[in-house]
Amino acid sequence: MRLVSNTHSSFRGLLDDQHEFSNINLVLGNNGDGKTSLLEAIYVSMLGTPLNSFSKAGRELSRNNEALFSTESKVIDHRGNINIHRFSCTNKARKHVIDDKTTTIRNAYLRTPISLIDSNVEKIASESPDYRRKLVDRSVFHVEPEHAESYRKLQKAIKQRNRSIKNGDNISVVKTWDKTISKEGEKITENRKNFIDELQAELLLIQKEITKREIKIDFSRGWGEGKLSDYLERNITRDIAAKRTMGGPHRADMLVTLDGKSAKEFSSKGEEKQMSLTVSFGISKLIEKKTGAPTMLLIDELESGLDESALVRISEYIKNLKNQSLITA
Repeated sequence: MRLVSNTHSSFRGLLDDQHEFSNINLVLGNNGDGKTSLLEAIYVSMLGTPLNSFSKAGRELSRNNEALFSTESKVIDHRGNINIHRFSCTNKARKHVIDDKTTTIRNAYLRTPISLIDSNVEKIASESPDYRRKLVDRSVFHVEPEHAESYRKLQKAIKQRNRSIKNGDNISVVKTWDKTISKEGEKITENRKNFIDELQAELLLIQKEITKREIKIDFSRGWGEGKLSDYLERNITRDIAAKRTMGGPHRADMLVTLDGKSAKEFSSKGEEKQMSLTVSFGISKLIEKKTGAPTMLLIDELESGLDESALVRISEYIKNLKNQSLITA
């Protein structure tokens, strides 16, 4: 997939403008100049969600929160077809279309392989578990057709279960959500684990070129051993006492080690950034392998936290890729 151009209007603090793109693109500017906003305008036009969110984009992205903006990208897919991706927002409606046909977030992810490497990715080991879960889910959305729908159902069921607990409903009422949580949660967990297992194989190849260190990722399901349904049944009294669902797929995590040691505890900022980029490039390779379509790389603040030798090494790696890259600095 290759981005040809993007046109945006009233998007965040950006001046209304049109940009054309080549294979490797550097977006240079001072802090506050709108580099990340440009990446987000492209991202929203193609996927319909803000950066690091699975919710539909809304008025918060408009200039001065006026609920009126549009962003449109012209894309050539891996088969050579030209597609127009457009997202627009008004006071009355939000509309996301591909070639004038309304699309959903789910279909947009499946159709548009993008690897987002945001500025927080340099803290992939020290960031919150929620950030790591979103990183994995965003990746799986691109390759597993049912993952997004299962994710939506799971989030809704957990929210309703927690609300029921806080309302003081009896156990039988609280348990009405357990079947959906168990069914969709097991699916999501299997998809996440399979993706991480396959990602580990990609890391073995890439880490030799970037970090020279051994990166290992272990997946924690979020509820221990056994079936999720049994766990929910066994711990319902504890959940009621805690006033929330304590364990489940919404508590899953990705545990990262560097040369056998916890990356969160024993890596420097530069080491963590190199490791994080390696994981991100591995995700891109895996999405490409599973979809047959080259991913577009959106990389925010590439040089942050890297010394000169690491930056040169990673820049050379990017230049040797066939993927189109948009890099802010």
